[in-house]
Amino acid sequence: MSLTKIIATVGPAVEEEKVLSSLIKAGASVFRFNLKHNTLPWHSAFIQKVKKVAKKSGQPIAVLLDLPETNEKNSSTRKYLSVAAKQEADFLALSFVREKKDIELLKKQAKNFSLSAKILAKIETSQALDNFEEILDSADGIMLARGDLGIEIPFERVPYYQKKIIKRCAETGKPVIVATQMLESMVEDPSPTRAEVSDVANSVLDYTDAVMLSGETAIGKYPVKSVSVMEKICRFWEEKRPPVSGFNFKLTHQTAAVCYSAYQLWMSPFCQKENIRAFVVLTKGGMTAHMVSRLHPYLPILALTNDRKLRDRLCLLYGVVPLLFEEGKGDFYKKRSSADIEKTLAQAKKGGYIKKGEKVIFIYAEDWGTLGKTNITRIQEVP
Repeated sequence: MSLTKIIATVGPAVEEEKVLSSLIKAGASVFRFNLKHNTLPWHSAFIQKVKKVAKKSGQPIAVLLDLPETNEKNSSTRKYLSVAAKQEADFLALSFVREKKDIELLKKQAKNFSLSAKILAKIETSQALDNFEEILDSADGIMLARGDLGIEIPFERVPYYQKKIIKRCAETGKPVIVATQMLESMVEDPSPTRAEVSDVANSVLDYTDAVMLSGETAIGKYPVKSVSVMEKICRFWEEKRPPVSGFNFKLTHQTAAVCYSAYQLWMSPFCQKENIRAFVVLTKGGMTAHMVSRLHPYLPILALTNDRKLRDRLCLLYGVVPLLFEEGKGDFYKKRSSADIEKTLAQAKKGGYIKKGEKVIFIYAEDWGTLGKTNITRIQEVP
């Protein structure tokens, strides 16, 4: 599958379980529910259906709820959050964000519902561009909603801001989604236009984490084929894309520094000759996975965690293959020994991601229970 993640918007076209299963097999790892459409009971039932199908498939998926803009008096932003809490949504995307306080208000409201969902700011207003740095600082990630943004600002400027925003998200280690009209013609036609193919390709070349399908999967005639086409384009261009350059990856903490060193190790002539097959990271809070993902290596990042919610949220990150670490909880946070490393790789091997005799770059904290203390990088042969 492509390392760039694919988000499928749900709707009448994908209500059948067999279609949802086909979407996952084709490459969808995040399902978006646009709460502006349909009823809340419809969304609740559909979320349950998606989770049921994902469990059957054995593939983790993330649930993203797209919210209308919020304000202090909006009693409906509370109904939405109630659904989000009951259905354990992984991400909340807030529409028409203009400044940091919009995000802070949603965080405050989400806290009242004990929601652990991460907040994504939809960038679709000129004011959001003016206040982008403070919004990025407050949000957990960004969705670039190019349709409304293209109405707010001159259309020729949208690609400029796309590149600028993706770069800043990568530098800070926060996921970014490119959305709107990516394969729009496939709502009606079985093949994309060449311009649409170029649009998806350029998003990959810009180093986005994820690309999103809207009407193509929600109401289109070819929802599964739309995902397959997008996955094929992403996979081809990931391989052709040069390593990141011109990015200012600030190494402000230990985990960031160690992950950057691991990336440089992979880029070295020795590792290129050794044909390293994957990065393997042990992650408790997700930071190690984020810090490798933002560098956009052309390798899968096998991220092992014992937290099911974190596993699902990692579905949005470029290159990350989230795996649930099933070791007994009692000794989960003990210091890692060579035997533990072999046990961990054996679990990754079960999923078919790596094979015996292949080599990986392993990144972890010797004392896994201490957040932000990643301190070990090793080249490891798979037993």
